[in-house]
Amino acid sequence: MIALIFSLVLHVSAGESINAALDSARAAYAKRGEQTTILIAPGTYQEELTIDVPGLRLKNASKKPSIGLRNQGVDCDPEAVRITWYYGHGYQYRSMGETVNYGGSRTRKWNASVLVTAPDFYAENIIFENSFNLYVSEKEAQDSLVDISQSDLPWTEKERPKKVMPERPKEAGSTEVQKKDYRERAAAISFTSTATNAHLKNCRAVGRQDVLYGDQGADIYWEGGVLQGGVDFIFGAMTMAVEGATIVANINGEKGDKCYISAGRSGSDEKGLQVTGYGLRGMLFYKCHIRLATEEELRLSKYTIKTQKTKGGVTTTDTIEKFRPRRQQVWLARPWRAWGETVWAYTTWDKDVLAPEGWSTGLIHKREDFNPENPCPKSYEFRSQDKSVGRPSWVKVLDKPVLPDGTKLSPKKWK
Repeated sequence: MIALIFSLVLHVSAGESINAALDSARAAYAKRGEQTTILIAPGTYQEELTIDVPGLRLKNASKKPSIGLRNQGVDCDPEAVRITWYYGHGYQYRSMGETVNYGGSRTRKWNASVLVTAPDFYAENIIFENSFNLYVSEKEAQDSLVDISQSDLPWTEKERPKKVMPERPKEAGSTEVQKKDYRERAAAISFTSTATNAHLKNCRAVGRQDVLYGDQGADIYWEGGVLQGGVDFIFGAMTMAVEGATIVANINGEKGDKCYISAGRSGSDEKGLQVTGYGLRGMLFYKCHIRLATEEELRLSKYTIKTQKTKGGVTTTDTIEKFRPRRQQVWLARPWRAWGETVWAYTTWDKDVLAPEGWSTGLIHKREDFNPENPCPKSYEFRSQDKSVGRPSWVKVLDKPVLPDGTKLSPKKWK
């Protein structure tokens, strides 16, 4: 007997709702197991999506698709499809209703704009964004919010927020929120443990801090495209292979503004406790290139230089604006748990981008299981641009593309 797999194709025009198409995809799958491709016309879609339909495909319908950003990240190219939402940690929004927006199980997987819970998800030429740390969106400008540390939510003593968040700008399009004072957790896309066999091709995930998160059990293949963020922005316990992507460091030159690309905790449950299991893989970055965000992609900090000249008794003042330096402010990894696996292979970067040590223990050095002699035993590099010179002693520099357990560094076979 031959099993038939039906395939439904839906079209979303500019100004229409992707969620409406998702409703149709759910109905088709429930009725006869039909898999759906949603072709989306270029434009910005301010929607919070949950991908809970197995085999769903999202594709940019343009004949010349783009994933480019413009105007300090506020706008995208005319041929781009951008899916974006604005919820971020630290605030309670009126539109959330009774949902409690605070950490862990009491939020939507780090406030993900797009949450993937179903297997076999595929996306191509799509921008996934959380605007919270980037700009004030039109939807946010229409909403109202309150600092959660000042709210009357039912906190336990342990989880009551200590940090008082700044008052956010209310004008749509404002990029003030890119400054460090506003920065908090807000993912563009997250994957639960049931999101297996995900494939994202030539997509862009962008945020100012967190960007892409995955639970233990999720497995993701990210092919080409752009991953763009600032602090531990590709993070979680998922199995993930990133091949041929451009990694963009969203740092603007403010004092202390640094970029940690990956934060792995593979082999951890949802509470961050260590679990054991055969073949638990972490993150593999393969033939990726690292660069800094451009002025089109991010609001960069500037400083002013004034020079005076006197000629014939007349003094003139020249004013020059320059971008603040962002040299050597990027780290490949800051492991989230000591046992998390992270591998960087054939990595290149623009001049003066990567910090010489390349790796940091900043997330785990105060934990009870911290071992200063070998803090992160599953940290590996192979054939980096600088031949891994200056790395910490606990980073294992491989002499061939094979891990100590015999696993070959192959993105398509990583899981």
